[in-house]
Amino acid sequence: MSTGHPYVKNEKFRETCPISLYDVAAVETWLEDLARRGYRPVGFTGAQVELLPDEPRESRFRLQPLQRRKEVLDPERVEAYRVMGWQLVGQLGPFWVWRCEDPNAPELDTDPVVQGEGYRYLKRRMLRRTVGYGLVWLALLGFDIWVAADVSLRAVLDGGSWLELIARPLVSLALMVMIGVEIWLDARNTRRLWRTLTAGVPLERPRPYRRQLWMGRIAYAAIMAVLALNLVVSFQDLDNSPSGWDHAEWTVYEEGERPPAQVILAELAALDGLDPEWTDVREKSLPIAPEMYAVRQLAYLPDVGQISCYTEYYRMLTEGLARDLTEELTGNRAGFLDREPELPLEPVSVPGTDGFWWAEENRTMAHDQFAVLRQGKQVLAIWYTGPTDLRTETAYLASLLPD
Repeated sequence: MSTGHPYVKNEKFRETCPISLYDVAAVETWLEDLARRGYRPVGFTGAQVELLPDEPRESRFRLQPLQRRKEVLDPERVEAYRVMGWQLVGQLGPFWVWRCEDPNAPELDTDPVVQGEGYRYLKRRMLRRTVGYGLVWLALLGFDIWVAADVSLRAVLDGGSWLELIARPLVSLALMVMIGVEIWLDARNTRRLWRTLTAGVPLERPRPYRRQLWMGRIAYAAIMAVLALNLVVSFQDLDNSPSGWDHAEWTVYEEGERPPAQVILAELAALDGLDPEWTDVREKSLPIAPEMYAVRQLAYLPDVGQISCYTEYYRMLTEGLARDLTEELTGNRAGFLDREPELPLEPVSVPGTDGFWWAEENRTMAHDQFAVLRQGKQVLAIWYTGPTDLRTETAYLASLLPD
């Protein structure tokens, strides 16, 4: 008679137990359901069950805890259980698994209190496991927070993408939550099992396990999503320059094209009265910065030499983010002043703004100036090489930031 399952007869396959091993009655019910569907458990490797396609049949499965680490079963115990109608299937985690196909065979454990005494080693083991895994989980969470806090906000804005800023953190958080929930569930199930049995209450069978089954599937999907997202982001990073200017999230306008009307930048024509010979315009939007522009301009002086202006404009989601970005830029912690990494900007009083900071660097062939303005949620950063003193153009620069 055909069983209808897709697996070849006598060909073993493995399936990971989707239920907390410490919810003993639920695991037993799951194994019995597998047998009813025509999958015969014949062995275990860790939390994986080795299954063999077979005729659907009614079976009972019972889990008994190990009494010590690396316990070896007494052959007399195995023989006594065999006579009662129970056969050893193998070891699933910290449990021995027994199977019985005789509906009239007696139960292995008839006294819940005595059965509960057999869980003493498992209870101590679970306590050590919960503390150890909990400390590791907290360490990983702390490391993730430390790494996130140490990343430059400007680097995130220049090189980040919607995928990195929304999907990746959310899925990673979901994964951490799933791991934490699993640790908590195992500890809770062990405690409940101990309290139920020592109170003289037998385990209720069959026990529903569908909710745990779906939680296991969601956790697996979260892990696969994290791996897939990391792979996608890794391929993105391979194609991008360290500065983020070639990142796929940037909208790049044609070289030399005049910046669109919505682009906010400091014009060389306004600073020096010269139209740029070359312009490069990039535009971008992220959840934490809905509007961003990066513009490079270059013009040649009438006599000899050239002037240039690089402008970065950010309209942040909140004023707090704008303040954080300003602190990075003015303290030169974001790499904007890459000519002099230790050069901080000094504040200059400019009415109508929440702050104006300026610094200069005299080189042999050029005179560089750096300026940062903030107004509310808006931040404007300028790297200018030319004869005009930006401190004399504060009114013009402040007018670039709309209210």
